[in-house]
Amino acid sequence: MHPYSLLIFDLDGTLVDSLPGVVLGLNAALADFALKPINLDWVHRNVGLGARRLVTAAAGDGVSVDELLARFRVRYREVLLDNSPPFPGVDETLRRLSQNHVLAVASNKPLAWVVDLVDHFGWTELMAAVVGPESVGAYKPDPKMLEHILRETGHSTKDTLFVGDMPVDAETGINAGIPVIGVTTGAASREDLLQAGCIAVLESVVDLVGWVG
Repeated sequence: MHPYSLLIFDLDGTLVDSLPGVVLGLNAALADFALKPINLDWVHRNVGLGARRLVTAAAGDGVSVDELLARFRVRYREVLLDNSPPFPGVDETLRRLSQNHVLAVASNKPLAWVVDLVDHFGWTELMAAVVGPESVGAYKPDPKMLEHILRETGHSTKDTLFVGDMPVDAETGINAGIPVIGVTTGAASREDLLQAGCIAVLESVVDLVGWVG
């Protein structure tokens, strides 16, 4: 067992499988501009660094990134809640962990979407803090989101663990001085996560129960 009292979770690829919704929302936005669709593999390679970076990668020549991003925000919101299911066992795991740990979420997703998803699955009451880029004016790997949660909850880096599925999550934790557990439910491999600096890699958040108690 490891003595961490604050557990901070990434959202997409860690707690929920957001890829189906992203594919649907982005393809709907691309179709509105008569652009060719993307597929699940493409999204796997391009998620994790925020909606603007994702849309910029998908935009074609002569298409305004700002216009496409605005359209994506509309289209994705239409499919978000019904196409971003929690990974198996995550709901039960969060409820169990909340009995002995303080929980929080830090995501590069727009804050309104993060709040909507957390509330949709009944997790709001479990979370001491829910933070997105707008909360601090920065995206991961900038450590500001994690630092904000530390201040909000009164915890220190010594009793905090960050859990994520991408190398950017490992980099964020390192920048904040917080150890990171990787999970392979997202787009990155075990090897990628260990190389990025995770102290351990688990198959899913469910396995965290045995790791932190």
